[in-house]
Amino acid sequence: MNKQVKEAVEYWNLLNKTIHLKHHETARKYDLTLEQFHLLIELNDLELMGLNKGSAPTIGDMAAEIGNAPHTLSERIKRLEKKGFVDKIKDKDDLRINRVKLTVKGQELVKNIRTESKDIFFYSALEKMDKKSLDCLVECFKEILHELS
Repeated sequence: MNKQVKEAVEYWNLLNKTIHLKHHETARKYDLTLEQFHLLIELNDLELMGLNKGSAPTIGDMAAEIGNAPHTLSERIKRLEKKGFVDKIKDKDDLRINRVKLTVKGQELVKNIRTESKDIFFYSALEKMDKKSLDCLVECFKEILHELS
């Protein structure tokens, strides 16, 4: 069993490395750093979740969600704002708070990134698997998640 665990971890690490490299390629294609790439996707996800009931998330919300310091995130957001992908908006109830929202250009970019990410690697790889293997994979992921929780 120990040999199988080691082999599973090795494959998991290779899978993560491959996905990471694919994300780097996609980020570079759009003249983004990997951090900016992930930040745009995270912002999109937070907006879709409606973290603040219809309001755009704050820099603090985003920092807490992705585990970064607010000042670090603020610098990354400034760079994305200069590229026209996000807007910082003052909170209407508390002017000390800045909210971050994807611009139309940013929404289009995230849509393109998601489509490419889906079509280029992970989803297409999973879709090539037979049903039995995919069912087994899903069950294994559930079991791993349960054990880690």
